[in-house]
Amino acid sequence: MTDSLLRRGQYSLVPAQRRDLAEALDMCATDAVANVVPAMHVETASKAGVVPKGLWVVRRRSRGSRDLAGVLWCGANLTAVLPTESDEAEDARAEVAAAVVARLSRPAAIVGDAELTLDLWGRIESWWGPARQLRPSQVSMVIRRDPEPVATPQREVEPLTRASMEHYAQLLPAAAHMFMGEVGYDPLQHGREAYEDRLMHLVRAGRSYIMYGDVHGKRGVVFKAEVGVVGGGVAQIQGVWVQPSLRGLGYGSAGMAQLVKHVRQDHAEAVSLYVNDFNTAAIGAYESAGFERVGTFATVMF
Repeated sequence: MTDSLLRRGQYSLVPAQRRDLAEALDMCATDAVANVVPAMHVETASKAGVVPKGLWVVRRRSRGSRDLAGVLWCGANLTAVLPTESDEAEDARAEVAAAVVARLSRPAAIVGDAELTLDLWGRIESWWGPARQLRPSQVSMVIRRDPEPVATPQREVEPLTRASMEHYAQLLPAAAHMFMGEVGYDPLQHGREAYEDRLMHLVRAGRSYIMYGDVHGKRGVVFKAEVGVVGGGVAQIQGVWVQPSLRGLGYGSAGMAQLVKHVRQDHAEAVSLYVNDFNTAAIGAYESAGFERVGTFATVMF
């Protein structure tokens, strides 16, 4: 679809400008947990005074109104904030979907609120499909208080701590193992440089956490996780991993309880995550740490 055709619609997908940032942040705040990713990028742009090229807004075209109808972030992943139950939702989503196909490059994944994500995917699948993997029902969870302590299993375990570059050699294989199990390929074989750049960034930013303990008679990583996103007063946990030989013994629950306290002190009062609905063991560990279900996410992987 050409730009001339898009211009005849009611909505326009355009790069965000500094004058859009306050309104865009207000839109993200309507659901701070679901919209944490675009909120992070809007906040970063507001502080730096520089709008990144991956940040887009949806403008209404009516004569009496030039306000925003949506916000999109398109980097490694695409995530959107668009109208839901209003009268304009159908038209806005249809025109935005057409503009996305015409103007944006296909990302590695589309992630976000399940209803919106799956609706957009249904509109653009003919152009961007097929998906490598579709996860239509992921449990979105949040905790806004310090959890009760959870006892670690009866073996030598050190307290959870912020990871540093001194931990990196042991953190990297744990992180790669988690990624391979979750995403489906080994990041050290495909895209290693970008993967390690991202992990090092999180470590240096104080957003990676690690717990050591006895692993087959040696000191090793028993639990680790990262704060992948911080925005709108929410810190989103990603990359949760427990040593495979120690799973089912309570390390996940104990690690998460300590992690939440650290993250609330270091990054944001609300701590969120999302997890596949079939991963009942992980959901149980998160609920044991005090997380509550607040919605449903979906992920489309390419």
